[in-house]
Amino acid sequence: MEQCRGARAMLSWSQEDLAQAADVSRQTVADYERGARVPISNNLKSMAQALEKAGIEFLPDNGIRFTRNRPV
Repeated sequence: MEQCRGARAMLSWSQEDLAQAADVSRQTVADYERGARVPISNNLKSMAQALEKAGIEFLPDNGIRFTRNRPV
């Protein structure tokens, strides 16, 4: 879940920001990021879609990049 943490940093998002955007709990995001739980596919998909909608592109070999201007 390093990609998740890195993507949040690129967006200046907190765990709560990602949780709200992905419609999951903040605790879910925190647990996944620290490896306390394995993400279930629906939550992982929701989190990835929220980050992609905000402009994150997931790259091979666990890379990420910001692909568009941040909304004001």
